[in-house]
Amino acid sequence: MNKIADYDFFDYDYQKYWKEREYENESEKLVLGKIYANKSGKWFLDIGGSYGRLAPIYSPIYERPVIVDYSLNTLIKNQNILKDKYPSIELVAANAYKLPFKENTFDGALLIRVLHHIENPDKYLKELWKVMDKNSYYVQEFANKIHLKSSLKAILRLNFSFFTKEPYQQPTKGNFEGTKSGEEAMFYNYHPKYIKELLKENKFTPVKKYGCSYIRSSALKKILGQPLMIKIESILQVLFRRSNIPPSVIYESIIKKDIETNVEKGNCLEDILACPKCKGDLNIQNTVAICRKCKSKYQKKSGIWDFRIK
Repeated sequence: MNKIADYDFFDYDYQKYWKEREYENESEKLVLGKIYANKSGKWFLDIGGSYGRLAPIYSPIYERPVIVDYSLNTLIKNQNILKDKYPSIELVAANAYKLPFKENTFDGALLIRVLHHIENPDKYLKELWKVMDKNSYYVQEFANKIHLKSSLKAILRLNFSFFTKEPYQQPTKGNFEGTKSGEEAMFYNYHPKYIKELLKENKFTPVKKYGCSYIRSSALKKILGQPLMIKIESILQVLFRRSNIPPSVIYESIIKKDIETNVEKGNCLEDILACPKCKGDLNIQNTVAICRKCKSKYQKKSGIWDFRIK
């Protein structure tokens, strides 16, 4: 069984995390704005989307966006705010390894600032591939193991084994967010080649690589200020897009499937839901959903479907 970062354990407020990281937030939105400039579709999946930080990017483009997160508390807390801003958005509590959706549903998906908490990315990608439609797009961000600062440190320490493609478990330094007290937090950094090969192995075809947060530094934030940093960031994103300099790397990929006909996906959330255990059809009655195949039972809690299983 794979570990899961459970942010409900400490009632963690992810919005507080981003209040001091506006530069990183705007840097990511710069990249995503380019990626989604010419995209369109019906159903869209934001895995680990939390309080909807990136909803302004994809909600105007896709008809039916869905945020999936393991933190039920976060979804409940933010549902009214999100629904007011984006009436078509849906929120679902679920495990990324066990997505509660029918196969071939989503035209687009992204996973931003989450992969470092996923212990088994291969298992996750296999699950995601099932629910993605033919000719759909997937955007994958990850913490770059060999960014400039880390690479220089490794060279100065003569630690050349650091440059292997194997994932690197970053020391937590007492940060146990999303875990039980005293447990080692999951925070994996990845080599870009490792992620690219993993995407290909799971039938995702990378089409473009982007860098992000090139000048991430607390000192520079104080000296330069956010507006100037974003201007510099926009230049660096163009000049060094294919490099491994930045601490954050994003791959845009396309999924090709041999599906003869288009499947009617439905217009409401309940039309695309499936049992996360066996992908069986659900018998949905008000706030209860029972799998017709394995008889597993799921409930809607405070307006949010809870499909979390381990």
